[in-house]
Amino acid sequence: PKATAELQKAVDNSPQNARYHHALGNAYLRMEEVDKAVAEFRRALELDPRFSDAYNDLGAAYARRQQWDLAIDAFRKAIANPRYLNPERAYVNLGNAYMAQGRYALAADEFRHVVDVVPQSPDGYFLLGRALLAQGKPAEAKEQLEKAVKLDGTISIFHLDLGRALQQLGDRAQAREHLQRAVELNPTGPEAAEARRRLQELK
Repeated sequence: PKATAELQKAVDNSPQNARYHHALGNAYLRMEEVDKAVAEFRRALELDPRFSDAYNDLGAAYARRQQWDLAIDAFRKAIANPRYLNPERAYVNLGNAYMAQGRYALAADEFRHVVDVVPQSPDGYFLLGRALLAQGKPAEAKEQLEKAVKLDGTISIFHLDLGRALQQLGDRAQAREHLQRAVELNPTGPEAAEARRRLQELK
């Protein structure tokens, strides 16, 4: 693609510019050329070892390969920089890596950091609620998922997971309400299929 070629030209002209290497790495990652992306992110970090966005995106590249330990290490290095302006990005990615490993309590800890840093983030509360559900803590999950829905009630999966938590708690009426809302918001999506199945269970 033209944009990638232009970034490669920028790197060739300024090979010591970490930000050009980082941008080229992201271009490769969008193209699913993960090996090339990793190489560019690593070069960016050789040039600027405190480049937290490059650590975060390197972790994302490793996550594409399901190399979770390498991804986790990269995300932690991004977060370790106190000057990182967007730590919530790395907290989300780190939490998702722990979820992929089945380490749900550690994932919940990272998602708590997200809502601490960005208290108006509906995604943060949703992810925290999902991690708590995975731990078998529906009451705590319900509290977080209600916050997500209050901040943004237009997302089907928020209602689905809140419905799941309510179903586990035995609140059939409220569970039905949120499961039905999940269907209404995205009738053809995968969330709707699960919501319909759960609604059948509640009949």
